[in-house]
Amino acid sequence: MVTGDPIPSRRPLVVTTWLSPGLPVGLFQAIADHLGEALDVTTELTVESKISGPLKAEDDRFSLGLTDVGFLCPPAYLWLRNPPVDSVRLVPLAPVHDDPRNDGRPVYFSDIVVHIDAPFERFDDLAGARFGYNDPSSLSGYLSVLGRLAASGRDTGFFGCFEQVGGHRDTLERIVDGRLDATAVDANVWRAWKAENPGAAGRLRSIDSLGPHPVQPVVVRTPLADGLLEPITAALSEPSLLAGVRRYGVVGFGPITDRDFDMVAAKARLVTDVAAAS
Repeated sequence: MVTGDPIPSRRPLVVTTWLSPGLPVGLFQAIADHLGEALDVTTELTVESKISGPLKAEDDRFSLGLTDVGFLCPPAYLWLRNPPVDSVRLVPLAPVHDDPRNDGRPVYFSDIVVHIDAPFERFDDLAGARFGYNDPSSLSGYLSVLGRLAASGRDTGFFGCFEQVGGHRDTLERIVDGRLDATAVDANVWRAWKAENPGAAGRLRSIDSLGPHPVQPVVVRTPLADGLLEPITAALSEPSLLAGVRRYGVVGFGPITDRDFDMVAAKARLVTDVAAAS
């Protein structure tokens, strides 16, 4: 359990995203700016681009007192929320993206992407393929893939290689230039990347999807939760926020609870069990 005093009024409220540059940094800047206005504080946005969220103590900016509010992938949230770490609390609202598959819910999908000329039509066709993923903290790019394999009693040996690349956009670019055959990419990142890179996007296609997954949560550093959870939740509910985030494909904020992440924990256990048995 982390301890400490609430944020001193003399310094900014530090907001960190682990989801950029996959998702546009402008999305998180708009939310940080809105929180600053709603809470009448100065905010400072920081970007951690090497991983999708902390999974070890030296990366836990919350326990270190370096971050107050964060946007990160669900596997990292599960690690951070549970003892002995216990360094964050869940904000009970999360972004709703404009993917029609979401049906107005705070969920998202992983799209399985290959080159347009590749001979693959579904996930099960990828035996022997060069598969790239972003990082082990990622639900959409990593854990969901391991879960799909484990559900059929397989592991990463199903692929010809299973390579960590460093970011969703990096994996897409490597498929474009022929260094990889396939990836699983956050559907919202995939849509943003296609809009920004129409020429390259014409060389790729999606053959399958995994999900839905609970969307990446908003969290607050544990010592600040009593004072910040309620006002942050209220701020995310304000219609005025939508004007700043719609351009990034966010159409609202929907309710989310710890129970929504139970499926992520179950997937992680399945992956562990299959690995232990192999």
